[in-house]
Amino acid sequence: MNVTELARQLKTTKEELFERLPILGFDIGARAIKIDNAVSERIKQAWAQDTRRKKIKEKMEKQQTTSLKKEQDFNAQKEIRISEKITVNDLAQKLGIDVAHFIGYLMKNGIMATLNEQIDFETASIVAEDYGFKTIKSLEAEQETTKASARELRALKSDIAKNKKGIERAPVVVVMGHVDHGKTTLLDAIRKTNVVEGESGGITQHIGAYQVKEKDRFITFLDTPGHEAFKAMRERGGQLADIAILVVAADDGLKPQTLESINVIQKENLPFIVAINKIDKSGADIDRVKKELAEINLNPEDWGGKTICVPISAKKGENINELLDMILLVSDMEKLTADSKQDAQGVIIEAHIDKGEGPVATVLVSVGTLRVGDEVVIGNSYGKIKALKDWKGIDVSEAIPSTPVKILGLKSTPNVGDVLKVGIIDRAHRKKTLKNYHLVDTGNRARSKDKEEDKEEDKESKNTLSIIVKADVLGSLEALIASVKKLEKKNVSIAILKQGLGNITESDLTLARDSKSIVFGFNVQLSQEAQKMSYDRTVEIKTSKIIYEILGDIEERLKAFIKTEIVEIKQGDLLVLKVFKDSRNESILGCRVKGAPVLKNAKFRLIRDLEPIDEGEIIEVQKNKQEVDKAEEGIECGIKVKGVRGFKEEDILSCFFEEEKEV
Repeated sequence: MNVTELARQLKTTKEELFERLPILGFDIGARAIKIDNAVSERIKQAWAQDTRRKKIKEKMEKQQTTSLKKEQDFNAQKEIRISEKITVNDLAQKLGIDVAHFIGYLMKNGIMATLNEQIDFETASIVAEDYGFKTIKSLEAEQETTKASARELRALKSDIAKNKKGIERAPVVVVMGHVDHGKTTLLDAIRKTNVVEGESGGITQHIGAYQVKEKDRFITFLDTPGHEAFKAMRERGGQLADIAILVVAADDGLKPQTLESINVIQKENLPFIVAINKIDKSGADIDRVKKELAEINLNPEDWGGKTICVPISAKKGENINELLDMILLVSDMEKLTADSKQDAQGVIIEAHIDKGEGPVATVLVSVGTLRVGDEVVIGNSYGKIKALKDWKGIDVSEAIPSTPVKILGLKSTPNVGDVLKVGIIDRAHRKKTLKNYHLVDTGNRARSKDKEEDKEEDKESKNTLSIIVKADVLGSLEALIASVKKLEKKNVSIAILKQGLGNITESDLTLARDSKSIVFGFNVQLSQEAQKMSYDRTVEIKTSKIIYEILGDIEERLKAFIKTEIVEIKQGDLLVLKVFKDSRNESILGCRVKGAPVLKNAKFRLIRDLEPIDEGEIIEVQKNKQEVDKAEEGIECGIKVKGVRGFKEEDILSCFFEEEKEV
């Protein structure tokens, strides 16, 4: 073969070819014009292998530089700011540690503390130091300022607790727990109605209140959603309730929303009952759930603790009566009473606009008796009650304490969590009331001129996804917008140009078209005018009845703006002791693990004489002839690999995983 043709096939110059051939072990002379075909084929193979080695070496150097920079950045940031006292849950979050394991760590070190208990700065500093963090005392309160409605709610709850006079009232029970653990199915079994089929995907999408009668006594139930996006709604449920039922699936155990629910329960100091659900399933393990509860200092009664546990099957209706008996027993111990003769007060648990009825709100009456014709003030909203409807939609004339009712006759939609008070509406309040009621704070309000100029400058360096959001009820809109804002990334923002209740209208689509925005509708439809306008496909419209479908869609769109890079996560090294089989499709090696454990499916870089040779992947790890997920440091194991051949004893396999991370 002609030397010039060989250089062309290798995509290099003739001069570079002559320079590199001696390094590769080929001496053809400095003036050679032709090369034997067999020699040229060997040169091609050696050239390709050497080129691959150079690329691997460059990749290694780049990864080492990146890792060093990230380590330096991490060490520079490895400090946390905490106040004089901090809760166990908050400290675990700041350290980035699973709270259940963190409580276990504290217990091992003689610190018996539950999720919401506070530890002092000195103790927190010692614990944080064990995890490699430096603590700085912060005198500023890190928690958000409590809203006026939340203060009113707590004051109302405090007044109810102090007032031991009046009539015995029904207990208000909140049902909490992780998504798909059977909360709504439990309420379905209790109410003998099928609510779960009416919920999208079998997941409760907004808070509801229901009443049942057991042994001639009423029990009011609050159903809180389990999906992560509805955290604020779960907290409201905890603030309103007298008793909590924590639903835990016997085949799944404690999950993130379970721990979050426990945090809310302990924060509100609620008596609670653990309903261990799905005991009819094949993988159910009641003792495992009790063990996990005990690990976070919630010892079951039959294990010598104080936590009431009732094994149930909501689907088959097993032990439901026992659970209701426990609720009534706890209620009797709490001695729940309320004054039914004073002016009514209650809490808004849901609000929306109905096409035929106007602003509609669901209120849980706390004290007094709410009647048709009463004038009410709810935050910035007010009105005269034209109608009251119970949870079944039946008209009623009045509602006593612990009764949930829908009210009609308001001038605007109140905020969820606002306190309702019966009283004469004066002229000053009418003037104060906003005609265009504010739905949810999206963070996109008007700013000062200076901030607007800053915003214009930021647009050059920050990508923006513009959206319009519509939902059926206020609680869902609030949860959706809060979750959407959490999706924002370092260099990608989400601009919510408009948000509101009710169906998607023609004006929504006109705004979306002019601003090149995407319209997202949660549990709503298009109006007739909007339907006609949507046919020209100039506006992208996405509707769903399940919140995480919308969030997933938005997250996918954000990825288009985000730059990523492949980062290597270092594993241990493998020293090759014996080569049993050597082929590119499958090689079998005997190795010893060095430095750190090695996981199955890790990638590896073949290193010989400190130089990278090739890259491949581990497809199986065996210890004592048994397949395992990982090989611990120091042990000898057998591995099966692919993608590389030509192994030798004493070779090093440097193992790693690749992850895609934002730049």
